[in-house]
Amino acid sequence: MKKITWKIQRETKRLVRQLMEIPNSVFEYLFLRLLYDYRKPHEMVVVKGLKPIAAEVAIYLIYAPNGLKKSHFDTLRTLTDENITPIIVSNLPLEQTDRELLVQQSGLVIERPNIGYDFGGYRDAIMQISEKLNDLDRLYILNDSVWMVDADQSWFSAARATGCEFVGATSNYGIARHNAAEFQNITWSHSAKHPNFHYASYALSIGDRILKNPKFLSYWRKFRITNSKKRTIKRGEIGLTQWVLKHGYEHCATCEVAKINAEIASLDDISLDAVARNLVIPEDLRLIDILDRVLKSDPTSEKGRHDRYNVILVAVARQSIGYALPYFNLHYKNFQFIKKSPLKLSRRGAEATLQIMAELDGPMAKDALIEAQQLFSEREDVRQVVSKS
Repeated sequence: MKKITWKIQRETKRLVRQLMEIPNSVFEYLFLRLLYDYRKPHEMVVVKGLKPIAAEVAIYLIYAPNGLKKSHFDTLRTLTDENITPIIVSNLPLEQTDRELLVQQSGLVIERPNIGYDFGGYRDAIMQISEKLNDLDRLYILNDSVWMVDADQSWFSAARATGCEFVGATSNYGIARHNAAEFQNITWSHSAKHPNFHYASYALSIGDRILKNPKFLSYWRKFRITNSKKRTIKRGEIGLTQWVLKHGYEHCATCEVAKINAEIASLDDISLDAVARNLVIPEDLRLIDILDRVLKSDPTSEKGRHDRYNVILVAVARQSIGYALPYFNLHYKNFQFIKKSPLKLSRRGAEATLQIMAELDGPMAKDALIEAQQLFSEREDVRQVVSKS
């Protein structure tokens, strides 16, 4: 009875919150884009960079309230090495020194108010280069919510090699969200037909057939920006992916999740145990409790192996491969990205991410680790421990 009452109270509160959001949602849907576009000439600054627009262009959106970091320039250097012209979009005003450095390393530098999250910035950049879309071989979309680290093959090369017109680093919601308590019974099934299936927008690659389609530019021109993160994901990441699927373009991810079950199953007992111990679970307390119980079992026993395999798959199903499996992706899938957000979420997820990053080699990985350690030191729970000591 108590459980039923709690669920009723939870759903009632959720309904009330949704009802209270309706006026703001309606205003945003009808007027925010129009109002922003009207004010944009006075609020957005566009500076021409020193690099010419090449056959491949990357929109790189940054949000750096404390100024640019080494990792930003590591990404720019990678783009230069790949003969890709960066189009920088900053969702905050830049310091003069940072602006001057970016101008030297890019084709355009755009400073805009933080309206519409990353997709608001992507839209402004695409509008700025709209007349050049037909001439491009490929357009990349990136943001600094991830660190780019050293890899044997760059993500850009990997994206080209797929042959797909639309490429993401990872995808989400191709797998049903599984009940954590029933982790031992998971059946692995992946499908792009799920209505919320999408490719994560921290790294996208778009081919020339899409860029030459007038409807692609129309999608961005009509895109309804929003200051809700949830609605941005719905209209942006999900909306763009579904547009690609609707128009029949070939799509894929460089770090595919569809056959991750077979890849995990192929690991030996010790390697499987290492992957399970390095799972990053930011805030799923039920799954964390299950993982702790599983890790106490013998990794070489039939049950210990079975449970580790299943809990890994459930973690991926519940929170995506990009969040859950940085250790596996970096060591087994030549992945080049690490999500930053776990450093700001649960203490356990932050510590797991730091440990994984500390074991990586290469200059970009070292720069990323220093920044990750700084983010970790700024956590409230870490500062409290330091102040007490």
